[in-house]
Amino acid sequence: MKLGNLNTSRLAIGLAVFVGLFAAFTSDALGQVNAATWDKPETVQRQAKPKRQPHPTPKPTVRPKVQRAPLLTVRYRVLIKRADGTVGESSMASRFHTGDQLRLAVTANQEGYLYVIYQKENQDGLVMFPDSRVNDGGNYVSKNREFILPPVDCPLPDPNGCWYTVSDDPAKEFFIIVFSRDQILDLPNTPGGAEAVKSALANGVLKKEVIDSYITSARLQDYKIYSPRAAGSSSRYAVWVTNVNRSDNEEIIVRVPLNKGT
Repeated sequence: MKLGNLNTSRLAIGLAVFVGLFAAFTSDALGQVNAATWDKPETVQRQAKPKRQPHPTPKPTVRPKVQRAPLLTVRYRVLIKRADGTVGESSMASRFHTGDQLRLAVTANQEGYLYVIYQKENQDGLVMFPDSRVNDGGNYVSKNREFILPPVDCPLPDPNGCWYTVSDDPAKEFFIIVFSRDQILDLPNTPGGAEAVKSALANGVLKKEVIDSYITSARLQDYKIYSPRAAGSSSRYAVWVTNVNRSDNEEIIVRVPLNKGT
């Protein structure tokens, strides 16, 4: 993507999770949820997975076999920069066109590790989060804190000055959101990548093979999409995605395709 001027066309973004939901969805496809779902504790079976590390503070602990915690949930929404410079939200059902400008905003329902990757289909991904200018460069995030992410090519010290400008490139484009209870060691946990992942990550690039491995693992999960209006959200267009698999609730992986129009 490149930075550029705003076109007056509408933009939107559709949702696909790695269980194969790639078609455009309507309000009838969205589950109903009450406001307690975001915070409601459930009994989840903890799973020991390779390349995972619990948060080190206050001190390293043995992962419990069973834990009472909310089901992992992420909320995302798309912001549009209008022709007059004002900012609003996009409709998930509309399409966007060359020149439209957008930003992705992501919120988690509990503390954990957040990763966001931009990827063109069948290519390596570019790391959006963690970013040295956001959350002090860390990817351990707190509950209910929304992160509005700059594009991967943002050259400014203040990331709020950058927007994604939709290009006429016909290639499919995706944002990949990963939220995990534990740190995932083969994903970037610091801007530029930690020592443990330098073989897969260089200069903000995450190898396609690593991304593909998470696509495969996520297909075993059970995700549910929720309507924010039904939950009393202040956002008109934000979407919640929850991992409802209580026997494997270690992470949630969401792929958000850019819904390009003509």
